[in-house]
Amino acid sequence: MTPGPDLVMITNLVLNGSLRVATAAALGMITAGAVQAGLGAAGLAALLAASPGLFAAFRWAGAVVLLGWAVLALRRATGRAGAGAEAKAPAPRAAVAVPAHATGQPPAGSPPPGRAAGDAGPSVRQAFGQGLLCTGSNPKVGIFLMAFLPQFVPAGMAPEIGVPVLAACYLALGLLWLLTWMRLVHRLAPHLRSPRVLRITDGLTAVVFGLFAVRLALGG
Repeated sequence: MTPGPDLVMITNLVLNGSLRVATAAALGMITAGAVQAGLGAAGLAALLAASPGLFAAFRWAGAVVLLGWAVLALRRATGRAGAGAEAKAPAPRAAVAVPAHATGQPPAGSPPPGRAAGDAGPSVRQAFGQGLLCTGSNPKVGIFLMAFLPQFVPAGMAPEIGVPVLAACYLALGLLWLLTWMRLVHRLAPHLRSPRVLRITDGLTAVVFGLFAVRLALGG
């Protein structure tokens, strides 16, 4: 539940997409966590911990995924910078046409405020896949759950029952935290969707994903 790639992705999806796509990504993240917990209970976490080469391969795969998203976020940031420069260029005067903003409505087919033209954002299915990949590509999630949760299994309860129950509670709390964060960002979104703020957000997203990619690749 600490700030990391998952939280950065959720924030970016709320600002560049909608609550619906951000919720889909959050569900993908929780699904990946549940799968990792299940695989960990089946022994995969122990296998990764005992096989440095296999664990390193998973780490590098996750680092590549994060680095790819960092590049995409950086491209969005530079694209917004280019779009902002074009917007500042003087436009020719229209002889008769009434500007769309005079009616208080955005032009038909225009993107949401602050979003570059042609950027439709991810679909719900794509967002779910992004969330699934974001959490699922980090092998440390399953290892953490299998190393952390057994310590809290109540005395007298079988570990094969206690660990899945604790994992479900942990993931439910994680989903609640993500949903709460989404609502907070969504409430602040009207003040954060200017082209300048979105450009800064995309730039910070690129930096965070890049740093976590390096950290994961180096085993930190």
